[in-house]
Amino acid sequence: MYRLKKFVFLLFLLILPGCGATTTAPSDSGYIDAVEVKLKCRELADQLLATMPNSALQGFVAMPTSFVDQSNTSLSSPLGRLMAESLFYEFNQRGFPTREYRLTGRISVQGGRDDLALAANQLVPTAGQKWAALVVGTYYVDRDATFINARLVRASDGLVLRTGQLVLVNTPIVARMGRTDAASVSAAAGSSATGTTSGKNGNGSSVHSYQTLYTPASALGGHSGIPIKQGR
Repeated sequence: MYRLKKFVFLLFLLILPGCGATTTAPSDSGYIDAVEVKLKCRELADQLLATMPNSALQGFVAMPTSFVDQSNTSLSSPLGRLMAESLFYEFNQRGFPTREYRLTGRISVQGGRDDLALAANQLVPTAGQKWAALVVGTYYVDRDATFINARLVRASDGLVLRTGQLVLVNTPIVARMGRTDAASVSAAAGSSATGTTSGKNGNGSSVHSYQTLYTPASALGGHSGIPIKQGR
């Protein structure tokens, strides 16, 4: 019995190095690329919050939203959502209060995702929300690099409080995460032909929810909600 246990133990020691070889080590290029994305998110948060004077941000609560495809602001990607999730962490670590608006319905939506503040059909109610500062952003994927632009926007009137920019090298992980959601592309393509999206309400009648047209700043006055619209 003793010899059997010793044999099993020695066999385990021989197998263990082989198992460890399949895991990701801190020196692996994929792991290094992933950490680089995290550091870039930290850099973006520094750009958004380090600009002086910081007294202009006193009393605001940040609401990071998913970054969207610059060519179609109704679409996002894993990279766009990761940027928002990372900024929740980075803002909080710097003592800047953040709010998980998706639990409270503070950002309402008509016909799309509830975390795309730059989508053409996105409405941000402003009544009693002078404290809200939306973190919005776009990304543009080129052959060799991905360009990211971010803004900290006062929800009450759309004033841009802070801005930030990044350039990400298209490493394998950035290239994979930067692919726009495939499930949303076909739906967007169908609606872009007419410039509108439509559906049916409870009584079966057709409802057109929005037009994919840019709304000038002069159209923002006199409404209970600010349509944050960007695109062609």
